[in-house]
Amino acid sequence: MKKRMLQIDAFSDRPLLGNPAAVVFDADDLSTEIMQRIAREMNLSETVFLLRPTGDADYRARIFTPVRELPFAGHPTIAAAHAFCGEQSRTPQSLTQECGIGLVPIRVEDDLYTMTQATPQFRDVPVAKAELAEANCLPLDVLADSPHQIVSTGVPWLLLELHDVQALAGLRPDLGRIERICHGLGAAGLTVFADSGSGATPRLRVRTFAPGEGVAEDPVCGSGNGAIAAWIATHRDAVPRGGYLSEQGVEMGRRGLVHAGWETTAEGLRITIGGAACIVLRGELDLGDAS
Repeated sequence: MKKRMLQIDAFSDRPLLGNPAAVVFDADDLSTEIMQRIAREMNLSETVFLLRPTGDADYRARIFTPVRELPFAGHPTIAAAHAFCGEQSRTPQSLTQECGIGLVPIRVEDDLYTMTQATPQFRDVPVAKAELAEANCLPLDVLADSPHQIVSTGVPWLLLELHDVQALAGLRPDLGRIERICHGLGAAGLTVFADSGSGATPRLRVRTFAPGEGVAEDPVCGSGNGAIAAWIATHRDAVPRGGYLSEQGVEMGRRGLVHAGWETTAEGLRITIGGAACIVLRGELDLGDAS
């Protein structure tokens, strides 16, 4: 059995930056076990499999880390949309992705893919900031005086704010300890950020650690940035509509740019995350009789 595949750098319009995702086409006849084994073989933050939709969507996506399936993730969504558009004779202005959290609308404009994520959910945590500072080998005084919470726009992340961007470079995460903390809280991992203020571009810098998912550090995390956007809109920017530019992956040499936005609607807070994408590898999986 052979399957076409691409490797796509999401949140960058230049190769070898942003966050790489593997995209496997025509995956309807692959079992869950084989998908997981392929994701482990790719050894990227996520591998996404494209299937026929079951309802009113352009395609269905199943997303796997090296250790488990996720109901949703940001950078594989951008990669999947870019791969799907490449299969069309024209680039559509909008797409609908079916995945584990339901239908995800995606707007396509000027080579930017902007997804609407799930309605945010917030949860306070019983872990003290001092413990999180120790888990990252940081002095307590570099942590900002702001709420640390678990926020989900499809994937739950433990969020922690630092005073300034320079402190992010000083993170020395104890990955085993972070995994234990996040596992106990029901979070996918820890997302740490610093806010330079609304006048700065980019405004935020971010780092994400998900050792429990087999990802020591995620270069650019779309769902983590969605969680931060919901946090910013709730705790900091008291406006019904807003947005900013975020950067992530700087410390890994894989800088990516994330366009974050929000709007208060009758249904609640609507979070959008957008980014560019580029193909860096085209190939074919030769699975033999693995299935």
